[in-house]
Amino acid sequence: MNTYYLPDDILNGSTMGVDEVVIRCYTSGQDSVKNRIVLTQNMINLLVSGTKTVVYPDATAVVNAGELVVLSAGNVLTSELLTGGQQFTSILFYFSNELFNKFLIKYDHLLQSVIPLSGKKSFLTFKQDNFIKQFIVSMQALMATESELPAAVRSIKLEELLLYLLHFDPERFRAIQILTKDREQLQIKKVVESHVGQLITVDELAFLCHMSTSTFKRRFSEIYHTTPQKWLLNRKLEMAAELLRSGGESPSGVYLKVGYQNHSSFSEAFRNHFGHTPSDYQQQQLNVVP
Repeated sequence: MNTYYLPDDILNGSTMGVDEVVIRCYTSGQDSVKNRIVLTQNMINLLVSGTKTVVYPDATAVVNAGELVVLSAGNVLTSELLTGGQQFTSILFYFSNELFNKFLIKYDHLLQSVIPLSGKKSFLTFKQDNFIKQFIVSMQALMATESELPAAVRSIKLEELLLYLLHFDPERFRAIQILTKDREQLQIKKVVESHVGQLITVDELAFLCHMSTSTFKRRFSEIYHTTPQKWLLNRKLEMAAELLRSGGESPSGVYLKVGYQNHSSFSEAFRNHFGHTPSDYQQQQLNVVP
């Protein structure tokens, strides 16, 4: 029985970034294959042909052709079974906890009224309806034209699939253990990232997270590897720069949208960060010839 570290073993020595999505088409012609799998990332397996058994410490999933399974990172035993001389075929999506956290934060408004089924799961299976079957066809067509899809396309296709699964069965979608292993971390990220553009203090953020300021600062540093003050400053200024690059905002109007009390303090912070005043920065960006 072989042991594989996935997706590490298929990345040819390169490192998978936290915001990266890895997509692979997997085929096998052997009648029966058993492996030890160490999933270093979460995985969605769209099973096209064959049968797959996935054994976690607490449960076992049997996935047949015409189904898909969402697997949380961890150690699993797998076996693949073929019938009728078919090839075992599946399309695999790998993605990090951090990326899934961002998905949950982005679409929190779709989840607020959803009550997850009781208990946590290491995997979640779905039947492939017409939408999923057409999604598989589109993925096969995309992957047939290019050896490696652009990062933006991979991210969009994963988001499309996750959104549909959320729409298809929101209660079961919320029940999966992916990323809910640390609800405190998810809560901190949700609070701070949804208040970046507001005039808010670190003490107030800690209050919203139901923590003391000292505990909030410690947990924030563990997650973001910097202080809340530095992170908020950088995010506000990056947001301001994005608004200025769009050309639809004047420098005098941007500072309020990124949580500054006055234009002078915003201009000074912006110049210290980017080396240019907001007006000069905007003029340079708008004058760049594509």
